[in-house]
Amino acid sequence: MPNPVSRFLKFVVGSRLAQFLFLVHLVLVIYAVYPLPLANSDSWGSGGGCHGVPIAGRVLFYCDATGLLGTIATLDVVAVALFAFFATMFLLIGPLFWWVPEIGFQGFSWTVAIVLLIVTSFQWMLIGACLERLLRRFAGNAQV
Repeated sequence: MPNPVSRFLKFVVGSRLAQFLFLVHLVLVIYAVYPLPLANSDSWGSGGGCHGVPIAGRVLFYCDATGLLGTIATLDVVAVALFAFFATMFLLIGPLFWWVPEIGFQGFSWTVAIVLLIVTSFQWMLIGACLERLLRRFAGNAQV
């Protein structure tokens, strides 16, 4: 009997709909993030009461996000909330990691981008895998 974790990963990664949603999400995120203003440590808190989030050398002000970027950020709210939860937990236990070298602002913005991309991609792959299984189940019942 295979390991439950490996079965779950095979279920998520093996779905063609999940792979399609992953690629669509990746292309749309790159397209939406590219025109954002360049990030620097001064833009961290600026934005008229809106907290800027550094992502891949750019800065995202969620409350000012419109169009495609606002839609993507809204659809990724579950993954972003999970990321925020784990980031807060890391800040609480951060003093235990005093030995980790400081990466600087640009390094931090790329770290945020990579972690968000992994979490949101997994979210969309899981949605795609579940939808594919649901569609196959309905198609199987319709043939009976």
